Amino acid sequence: MSAAQMQLVAGTTLYHFSGGMESAAMLVIDRQRITETRAVVAWADTGKQFPEMATSIAEIEAALGLSIVTVPRRITFDEFLFERGGMLRKGTTDCSRRMKRANLARHMKSLPGPYEVNLGFNAAEVRRADDFTDRNERAWLHWRFPLIERGITRDTTRGICVDAGFKTLVAMYDKMGRFDCFWCPNQRPSQALKVVEHYPALADEWHRAEERKGHSFLPVPLKVLAANAAKVDDQSGSGCACFGGTESFADEVAACATGGGQ
Repeated sequence: MSAAQMQLVAGTTLYHFSGGMESAAMLVIDRQRITETRAVVAWADTGKQFPEMATSIAEIEAALGLSIVTVPRRITFDEFLFERGGMLRKGTTDCSRRMKRANLARHMKSLPGPYEVNLGFNAAEVRRADDFTDRNERAWLHWRFPLIERGITRDTTRGICVDAGFKTLVAMYDKMGRFDCFWCPNQRPSQALKVVEHYPALADEWHRAEERKGHSFLPVPLKVLAANAAKVDDQSGSGCACFGGTESFADEVAACATGGGQ
């Protein structure tokens, strides 16, 4: 164990759980370590997840014997989007920064430091993890990637979650191909069409929000996408990007270090 790791033992170990398959697999493989370090597993509630999220979290908690802390919202998503200049556009992560990461950072600084935060980057994302660490590592804040340490790829995480008994989570990925905020601007067009197909009420909320905001969240409005479903290019869209390796979390980590906050 390095000197830095020994220092972290006296602080707080956290696992940031997104609700998705990779972060769920991370909890499975590190279950013993989570227990031994008395780690805090935290999930940021944006209020715009698929309705099955609560059931999925309860299943994961029961299967692993862990407690997942729900980090509350400081503002609602509607306040973020319509009153405080929030952005939902492809290629941006403004929603993640203000509705997830900032809240997780505030929660972290309520606990004793220094900190080790574990994220569910998979083994194909070594460069992304390296970029992330280069930008965001601090003497008092260490980032760790359990899936990368064990060479676990994204494809492998499904089997881990199946074996762990995460039925709702696996079913959502089989149905939707993803499992987080239903109107994520970085999802693929085919995934957005599945929202229209399986969750018409959520699709209607999405459409009304686009009209109120004055622009579409994906490159084209959801209604236009649905009307041209046969022409959709499923290769466009990068998937969700709640923790990006190419951006700095300077605002969040500075707030943690100084005791401030957004």
